[in-house]
Amino acid sequence: MGRDGGLYEIAQWYPRMAVYDDVRGWNTDQYLGQGEFYLEYGDIDYEITLPAGYIVAGTGTLQNPGEVLTATERSRLAAAIASDSTVAIVTADELASGAARPRRDGVLTWRFHAERVRDVAWAASPDYLWDASGWDGTLAQAYYRPSAVETWRDAARMSRFSILEYSTRWYRYQYPQISAVEGPVSGMEYPMVAMEARSTDGGGLYSVITHEIGHMWYPMMVGSDERRYAWMDEGFNTFINTFSEEEYWKRDETADRRRESVFVTALDQSPAAQSIMTPANRYVGNRNLGSLAYVKPSIMLLALRNKVLGPEVFDHAFREYTRRWAFRHPQPADFFRTMEQVSGRDLSWFWRSFFFTTASLDQSAESIRETADGSSLVSLRNLGTAVMPVELLLTADDGTTNLVKLPVEIWYGGSRYIYRLPTGKHYVAARVNPDGAFPDVNPSNDAWQLPVATTH
Repeated sequence: MGRDGGLYEIAQWYPRMAVYDDVRGWNTDQYLGQGEFYLEYGDIDYEITLPAGYIVAGTGTLQNPGEVLTATERSRLAAAIASDSTVAIVTADELASGAARPRRDGVLTWRFHAERVRDVAWAASPDYLWDASGWDGTLAQAYYRPSAVETWRDAARMSRFSILEYSTRWYRYQYPQISAVEGPVSGMEYPMVAMEARSTDGGGLYSVITHEIGHMWYPMMVGSDERRYAWMDEGFNTFINTFSEEEYWKRDETADRRRESVFVTALDQSPAAQSIMTPANRYVGNRNLGSLAYVKPSIMLLALRNKVLGPEVFDHAFREYTRRWAFRHPQPADFFRTMEQVSGRDLSWFWRSFFFTTASLDQSAESIRETADGSSLVSLRNLGTAVMPVELLLTADDGTTNLVKLPVEIWYGGSRYIYRLPTGKHYVAARVNPDGAFPDVNPSNDAWQLPVATTH
């Protein structure tokens, strides 16, 4: 995967088992880069023999620490797995003095064992600093060169936080360790190994670390066919990254999500528009790769969570999907079916519009008209080919506001819906999608305002 001086990141080297599933039989589609892999699970033993001065990070559990680690390093690792804070396993002084290795000459063989994995990868350098901490019996590790210490000194903590976040929110991490490794690869994931570049700041580094570690859930544990359905890999991962970054930095990511929504809606209206269900090898350009595999699935899942099902119902259903299909091979229909079964909702309209087509959402507040009995009629339009529930913010002449939530079923009768307001208030303004969370293609028609009377 990459080499920088004496540092090597080795992946795509171990023979993989093609998946035989009950949908297509043998899946022998070739790796195409952006299409990534569809792989079977297995237990793997492998050995790495290299100069004694090297430190190795790899998939699985080290089987012969007594041969390749010093007694001090073994003692520190035992302390780290029980520690909430970071423990230095190999320090800069030990690298400089040679005390980081049990011996300096000849070669050493590192032996690893991994269970229920799709693949194995490893990285090695004679210059690796090594930090670790623990969470609930899982070792969270970081390997980096002294030249990267400014950003990577917090990498083990970032790794631990990511494992904790995804485990407690979605599904318990099923592997014994995670290793974040610094090197020339800007970002790539393998079972228990997350490869990242050194980055220029902590924010950028955490974004990549938590993204690559998120892949331990999708597709490492939930073994989707990312060769055909990249969104079940990158899209799910981008979605769960939202919560990880919010929790780690204790900040609201709403502004970023709005920018992503604008990007997606603009691309969906372009001549190059494609649906999320487009196979990865048929994407038109890198912008469609970014939208269809990463951003649009995340934006739509956030809308489904926050605006259609509600966080509690959505999270329960998404957790159940992850649990049901861990170490199995779900198809898109398995995801759709699980979300509907657990939530108790028919979501066919949602999948059809936003996953199978490039249908656009364009809701509009047309007018408010008062009736003879003193009630008010709000005229709403659905001008696009996609539907969503409606969030309607109403403003009365006394300055008070009222947020009304209407279900998606209001559009069963057509593209116009009249909502009747009770008597007692004189409403002067109406706005749909007031918080901008829906991916509406034309915000300019979202609001209606009572014309101001003029005198001459």
